Amino acid sequence: MVGITGINIASPSLAAATQATEADKAEQGKAASVQVDLSGLRDAGQAKQAKQAESAEDSGEPPHIKQLREMIKKLQKQLAEEQKQLAQLAAQDMDETSKLAAITAKQASIATISGEIQAATAQLLEALSKTGGSAAGGMVSTQA
Repeated sequence: MVGITGINIASPSLAAATQATEADKAEQGKAASVQVDLSGLRDAGQAKQAKQAESAEDSGEPPHIKQLREMIKKLQKQLAEEQKQLAQLAAQDMDETSKLAAITAKQASIATISGEIQAATAQLLEALSKTGGSAAGGMVSTQA
């Protein structure tokens, strides 16, 4: 069985900013320097989130579907935080036995949250199919 351990998705503008920053580091000995302003990216992201929230409110979805979508978003944020904490645990310098126990506990927590996300997504897909809504962007079963 093959598992995906991580995915790195970067927007073209963020990748360009990262490349520019790396170029700055390589060129530190020279007089010329490039300044990168990422505030526009942050502002654009906030505007996009606000627009998506407004469109979800205006979509006329039943309250239980909105609630499931919000629960999934909350669980995804929680999962990201747990994964961040796992990475921090792995990077810590501590006794191997204690480290193994802490990492194992964190992995169990991550697995639980992942299961909750899958269950909520299944409930959302079922609710959407019952209301005749779109299941676009949902999970797809890959089992034959």
